[in-house]
Amino acid sequence: MDQPAKVVKPFLEYDQLVKKLSERGMLLHNPLRAQRKLTQVGYYRLSGYWSPALKYKYIAPGNYEKLNEFKENTSFESIFDFYLFDKKLRLELMCAIERIEVYLRTIIAHELGRHNPLAYLDKKNFSKFALIPDDGKTLSDFESWQNKHESLLKESREESIKSHIEMGKPIPIWVACEAWNFGTVSKLYSMLNGANQKLICDRLGIDNRQVIDNWLININGIRNRCAHHSRVCNRPNIRTLMLPKLGFFNTLKLGSAELNKLYGFICVLWFLVSKIGQSSNWICRIADLVDNMPKAAGLNFKSMGFGEGGFPRKLFPQTDKKPSPAKSIEQMPLLDDLFKKVELISAQDISIESFDVTDQHIEKLIELAMKLESIKKADS
Repeated sequence: MDQPAKVVKPFLEYDQLVKKLSERGMLLHNPLRAQRKLTQVGYYRLSGYWSPALKYKYIAPGNYEKLNEFKENTSFESIFDFYLFDKKLRLELMCAIERIEVYLRTIIAHELGRHNPLAYLDKKNFSKFALIPDDGKTLSDFESWQNKHESLLKESREESIKSHIEMGKPIPIWVACEAWNFGTVSKLYSMLNGANQKLICDRLGIDNRQVIDNWLININGIRNRCAHHSRVCNRPNIRTLMLPKLGFFNTLKLGSAELNKLYGFICVLWFLVSKIGQSSNWICRIADLVDNMPKAAGLNFKSMGFGEGGFPRKLFPQTDKKPSPAKSIEQMPLLDDLFKKVELISAQDISIESFDVTDQHIEKLIELAMKLESIKKADS
């Protein structure tokens, strides 16, 4: 017997959505601002941030029913502060992940390319398991990766790749890697044989090949969350993090709770970022962001794997340094250089690839964007 069709939710205008929130018990100190934010962000994007503020009804031990009613003193302002905090955190995570992505594909291309410019085509470089299709599959992981790789090369706008294709020349791995995304890099590493994986581990200072595989899976998954503007706060990691037997991680004493939460992931990112650029202040920005976390239901230090005291600055000496005295723009050559480049790109039809935009420029842009967001929030 056919089941009756379920009724679709009715369409509501923005003012009706604001009224709905009010009727469910949310405090709206400025209904017009709340309506404006719903038009900018969307009702259901914000719903993930107010979900922890909903009341629950006890049914039985371990069984609760979520109600369509907010807990007392839940305000729209606190929910939107939660959203902005998560947005800033995503920007910082992406900043680190992009540096790691570029570094990884560079060292993989260099180590494999040293022995064979077309190493990515040579089956000898890969594990036997990558060359055999799993049960129920027609293609092996190696064949599936090659198909994806060919597609990325065809779609690439990189001049070096396009010129090789146009001239019918084989594309060496150090050129081909410019078309790779993080998923491509992660999958390639997982398919390499033990000897080649060890080459990459040695460059990263890791003593366990499986640890890198585990990290890449987690980084790729959280990168996808960031890229799709999904919530990153108080969500579990993709997999429980594995750690190498190194002094850095031994001093942190991360338990199972931390290894499944954002704090553990931040530790892994910082280990890799500090390997790439020892002068990076990324962890300082993360520490400041975490310690200035807004007050909102479901958002607390514990939900992200931190202790009650917030970011453990004593374990990260870089974060204990006092900030440098404020400088004017005229005294900051990095900013001055950045502004000049932005001005040139805006004034003329010039590709951004024509300029030497460094990681420092990118970090400074993110820092400025966060400051502008705070100013805009205060003004609105």
